[in-house]
Amino acid sequence: MELKLKEKLLKLLKEDEEFRYAVAGLIGLGEILKRLDSHEAELVKLREDMMEGFRRHDEISNKHSAELVKLREDMMEGFRRHDEISNKHSAELVKLREDMMEGFRRHDEISNKHSAELVKLREDMMEGFRRH
Repeated sequence: MELKLKEKLLKLLKEDEEFRYAVAGLIGLGEILKRLDSHEAELVKLREDMMEGFRRHDEISNKHSAELVKLREDMMEGFRRHDEISNKHSAELVKLREDMMEGFRRHDEISNKHSAELVKLREDMMEGFRRH
């Protein structure tokens, strides 16, 4: 008998729309469908929020990319100025060395004159001692 009842119930569910809705209402299918609709709406909202988050992220990423380009340009300009100053310093160091070497050459020339004068002075002094 149980089997016949099951078969009858299944047949009614398949063929009788009113019976099917009555059973669906009794087992809470309407509530389940409402919840599914609510969940679907929440999923749509979550997707919209996620897309807005991605849009904000892309905006921030684009700002960061632009800032990185500007930082690189600023860095390269800083290196260009540094190279310019370094080249000036290098040229000044070369001039400083040349001036130093010229100063030593003049010093050596003067020292050699002084040495020669000292030799002459000694000779004159010795000559004077020999005469007296």
